[in-house]
Amino acid sequence: MISTAVWANRIQAALGREPRSVQEALEGLRVVLKEDGVKREFYQAARENQRFERFSRDDRVALIVWAALKEALEKTRRLGQKTPSTLVVRKDDSVKEEVKGVVKAIGTWKGPDKVYEVFPWDTKVTLRKGAEINHPQYGKGYVQEVSDRHALVRFKAGPKKLALKAAKGMLVDRYAQAPDRRVADAKGWLERFLSSGEEIRSLSRLEREEELGGNPHFSEGLISQEVVERLERAGYRIDPYSLEGVDSLVDSLPAREEKFKEGVLGITILRTRDGKAIGFRKPGLWETKVAPDAGQESFAALVEAQMAYTALTEMLQGEEGWSVSEVRPHLSKLAKALQKADARRLFDLLQEVAALRLLKAELHRAGFAPVRAVAYRDSSGEVVYTAPVY
Repeated sequence: MISTAVWANRIQAALGREPRSVQEALEGLRVVLKEDGVKREFYQAARENQRFERFSRDDRVALIVWAALKEALEKTRRLGQKTPSTLVVRKDDSVKEEVKGVVKAIGTWKGPDKVYEVFPWDTKVTLRKGAEINHPQYGKGYVQEVSDRHALVRFKAGPKKLALKAAKGMLVDRYAQAPDRRVADAKGWLERFLSSGEEIRSLSRLEREEELGGNPHFSEGLISQEVVERLERAGYRIDPYSLEGVDSLVDSLPAREEKFKEGVLGITILRTRDGKAIGFRKPGLWETKVAPDAGQESFAALVEAQMAYTALTEMLQGEEGWSVSEVRPHLSKLAKALQKADARRLFDLLQEVAALRLLKAELHRAGFAPVRAVAYRDSSGEVVYTAPVY
């Protein structure tokens, strides 16, 4: 069994204080694992897949240490299944030193991570097919065939057979065709690095909240505070840490949209607030009546409301759907020729639709699990590169 209290004391001693986050606990764990005894205990727990001892969820430090240990143990188990590195460190005895008049080879260690310069004298001149030749008489040519003593070169004047040694002296780039073992080694290291990559699926917000069980120390909530406030203004109260009742709210969205649509399409009379201009909806037109003492403002407000109603009708009946941001300005113009109660009812319905649409989008994002590409150093299993997968 893994004692969370024991590991918490070790990490706290390494950091000099209590860890405030999982990342800090992992940093402390990295220091603690430098001790051989503790390191053996940790790897034994990973190999045997030991379980954690029970602890109080009210202990915040224990929860942080538990999360850090769980992540570290999972990575250790996964890396333990990988094949060992095939890279070899070699000893080079070419480095010598004179000690008391005697020259001895002191040697040095060469590894695959060593970076060194390449000079022209490190490689020999090689003539290969396709190499470019610059002949003093025939000009530029390209090697077609190479034998033990001759090289067949194609010039503009036709193919010519040249001595191998002379052809090597006419090479434009004397070392471009030379094979270098270090290039092949570098290619192999790069291929092994790319083959070590894998895609890791992270937990979605919904899965993470289910695992944490709504713990206030780690839980971020399924629904953001902005959406919760929008729902409260629309008359809905929900718990951001629970899905109870949320699905029924999302299911009610089509009914609220249909009710708003019926409320707008059911308008048959438009009357300005001063009552001096009125419009009756007829099939395909509006019948407008204006009082003799009506001002220009009343008539303009009525015409503007009629145009807004026509625009709203086209949006709500369109096949492409409608957005709240497009509907709201037209509804504001239409409200100038509606009774206050009717206008308030339509605005409340629009606010409910906007809040429920935000809730639906929030739940969709909570169920999304991001995927990251990770590459490891094949000699140690250390993560050397990570990037999101789109």
